Amino acid sequence: MAADPKNTLIESLVRREHSRAELDRKLRNKHPELSLIERLSLLNWLITERLQSDERFSEALVRSRLNRGWGLRRIELELQTHGIDSSRIDDWLGCDVASEQDRATEVLRKWLRSKKDPTRDKALRFLASRGFSFSDATEAVDSIMG
Repeated sequence: MAADPKNTLIESLVRREHSRAELDRKLRNKHPELSLIERLSLLNWLITERLQSDERFSEALVRSRLNRGWGLRRIELELQTHGIDSSRIDDWLGCDVASEQDRATEVLRKWLRSKKDPTRDKALRFLASRGFSFSDATEAVDSIMG
């Protein structure tokens, strides 16, 4: 038998921050017997008790992805998959984060350390796969590879 819905939510939040949309998805999958009103009531309870916050989730996700060397476009897409409006991404970046072009250059430098014969095309594809814009990727490649 499935656990109590409230316990399902709390156990999920103990492991890591979750967005409201993620928790709703978990409730629908693990407790299909719950009505929409019951699910919303449980989710609202979490917010009231300050156990869940999309703001806190977003800040943690953005910080984590920046540390992994992801570009803003890829971070925005991930926020959207979690049901978060990415228009507030600037709020979560904070002022201590370097410009996107500087970050692309640093990510490229790290990537190049492990490559024997990198090409310009491979470097551009790498940065694009990380979610950096074409202009930021091009500037980073030009500044390092000439």
